[in-house]
Amino acid sequence: MKLSEYQLNADLKAGKLARIYVLYGEEDFLIRTYTDRIINLAVPQDAREMNFVKYSLVPGADETSRGDRPPSVEELSDVVLSMPFFSERKCILLKNFDPDMLSKDEFSDYLAMFSDIPETSAVIITRENTEDDPKRFKEKIDKAKMKKLLETADKFGVVCELQKLPAPKLMGMAITKCSRAGCTLSEENAAYLADCVGGSLSLLQTEIEKLCEYRQSGEITAADIDALVPKRIEINIYKLADELIAGRVGNALEILGALFAKRVEPVIIMATLSGHFVDLYRAKLGAEAKKSAVDTANAFNYGRRAFVMKNAYQTVKYRSKEYLGGCLEVLYRANKLMNSSKEDKQLIIERAVVEISAMGR
Repeated sequence: MKLSEYQLNADLKAGKLARIYVLYGEEDFLIRTYTDRIINLAVPQDAREMNFVKYSLVPGADETSRGDRPPSVEELSDVVLSMPFFSERKCILLKNFDPDMLSKDEFSDYLAMFSDIPETSAVIITRENTEDDPKRFKEKIDKAKMKKLLETADKFGVVCELQKLPAPKLMGMAITKCSRAGCTLSEENAAYLADCVGGSLSLLQTEIEKLCEYRQSGEITAADIDALVPKRIEINIYKLADELIAGRVGNALEILGALFAKRVEPVIIMATLSGHFVDLYRAKLGAEAKKSAVDTANAFNYGRRAFVMKNAYQTVKYRSKEYLGGCLEVLYRANKLMNSSKEDKQLIIERAVVEISAMGR
């Protein structure tokens, strides 16, 4: 059956255990948390050595990396069907299982086995968004084999998609966690921190521990976050835009080269860069209308992301509305070209960066 996180939590609290679980989604922290809870419920710690088997898989691994690929049907069947040793159950974890690495016949045999798991075994299948790309992850989840796996688990066990928590909930957790550690975190800086970690709960937990250890007591500031929290890809793209506006084209191209080296998709770079320039243009409109950053953020429905407008006001202080409008025009043409031609997308972005730089000079 398909369960929400709330329902899954309630079932595990009540001691209900299914024979097969498929946990997948954007929030890897929750996937790992619930995986651990299922393991703890299925097999006590003192019986785990003989009754818990874990396969750590790498989606897309080739034939030469046998240890990173799913086990053979025969091997997995032996584990699943064998009796537990001085325990009520055995537990088998297939971490980051990718059904597309199996042939058609292998996958059919896997499904047959998953349809007939004995009461003495609990199988957990997880799939995290290892590439941190929501669009590509959704495409993989929507593939035929993955859909068939979800249908089988839905019929014979439990399926639960664990999505990233909404920003207000993340902010509340961040503020509470800081408070328990003897520090304070404002709503604005909580929103900023949540944005810096990309809404990832696992990263949020790690960075809060780091910030609280650094600050010890008192208020955690935006400067603390800037100094200690590693920037996401989007933040690097914002930095690229700021370097362009400041006229430092060499720095901008260096940042762009680093993004390409990390294999960041050109469409992501273009979308984020364009979105940031839209923020800057709106900030300029607000400033020229003698409105505060808060007023402008409210006018454009920024909500909890009001800090974006505050930062944008500082960035556009010495740039004209005409210049920013020209930047948006360059990006619009480049984006249109990326969507309509077969020209190298990296080259299109590099040309747009150079063109914006020339406008600044």
